[in-house]
Amino acid sequence: MDLASLRPSHQHQQVAVIVKGVVEKYHYKKQSLDDAWSERILERYLEALDANRNFFLQSDVDNFGLYRHRLDDSLRTAALEPAFNIFRIYRQRVEKRVAFAKSLLERDFDFSRDEVYQFDREDVPWAASSAELDEIWRRRVKNDVLGLRMADKPEAEIKETLEKRYDGIARRVRQLTADDVFQTFINAYTLTLEPHTSYMSPSTSENFDISMRLSLEGIGAVLRSENEFT
Repeated sequence: MDLASLRPSHQHQQVAVIVKGVVEKYHYKKQSLDDAWSERILERYLEALDANRNFFLQSDVDNFGLYRHRLDDSLRTAALEPAFNIFRIYRQRVEKRVAFAKSLLERDFDFSRDEVYQFDREDVPWAASSAELDEIWRRRVKNDVLGLRMADKPEAEIKETLEKRYDGIARRVRQLTADDVFQTFINAYTLTLEPHTSYMSPSTSENFDISMRLSLEGIGAVLRSENEFT
């Protein structure tokens, strides 16, 4: 989806007002939507976008501090632009990281060096600089290459496989629609209340209903994507 088209619609604004009203009126856990809650919404939203802290820099997170005490107002007035602004920056960061990862495949790695790649970065600080994030991704790509070498994959196949893998990361993010962004943000709101209250977009709700019914009218075929082909 075109980056410029990722903007909240009038329908999103209406739904935001309804969700907030339902939560405040009917949810058993009564809690005021205030600045403290706004902080938790921002933290949950960034976690939903970049849980492993591979894309945002600390400077990005610092800049998002502008919204730290404004997301409660966004929900109250249905002014959803802050959530979409954050997502657009996220997508730009993903594109940049994927391009960098692919450029690393043109280099030779020194596997005699004693290095460690940390898979789980959920609880580590955000990278303080682009250079630090470059180093994290260098180790990630090096580890990916090593894993395929240990599986006895030829060098040409390793490069092709990883290029497709990294392209897939960017492609999945590019495919996220405004509905997806809205759903992620609203769930950052509801899930900070407790972990069993969430909002589903129409398409997500339809898929959920199908999975719960364990039945689907059709010809018995399942569509999936592989390297941008259906």
